[in-house]
Amino acid sequence: MATILDIGILNYFVPAFVFLLIYGIVLAILEKTKIFGDNKAINQILAFSVGVLFILTPDLVGVIRIITPWFTIMWIFIFLIIAIFLFVGISQGDVAKAFREKTLIWIIVVISIGIFIFALTQAYGTQIHSIYAGENATEQSGLNQAIGQILFHPRVLGMLFLLVVAAQAVKMISGSSK
Repeated sequence: MATILDIGILNYFVPAFVFLLIYGIVLAILEKTKIFGDNKAINQILAFSVGVLFILTPDLVGVIRIITPWFTIMWIFIFLIIAIFLFVGISQGDVAKAFREKTLIWIIVVISIGIFIFALTQAYGTQIHSIYAGENATEQSGLNQAIGQILFHPRVLGMLFLLVVAAQAVKMISGSSK
């Protein structure tokens, strides 16, 4: 049944959207960094080539398809938090100063890496799981269950605890209290 809100037809245009997104991001990076000088033609050819390579690899299209909504939600959330701070009377300078702090930047970087790892496990997880666990292991237990068993294994949790303790020890020994 056709409805006004049926956006299933947009699935056919996903490769075009992925191409435009990758083309725009790569072109912006090349123009900003000036790796190949001020030659705009080379930058456009390289951005076009990378965009075509992305749409020719279905798994990469899947990764971008998973990443895009999560990054969009993250940035909308960040902009809404900034707007809330500005609405309650905090000056723009104070908000900009808060976003220049390394702690906040690291939080955004860690969340971005988490989104990227999530997308990679969704796109490539079953292939990697079937390689390492064998064909019959995928029938017995799912990928999410295997990841949970790995992450919450006592040795992994012990290693994470030791890393946190070591990081705190290094922080205290070095004398940096911030």
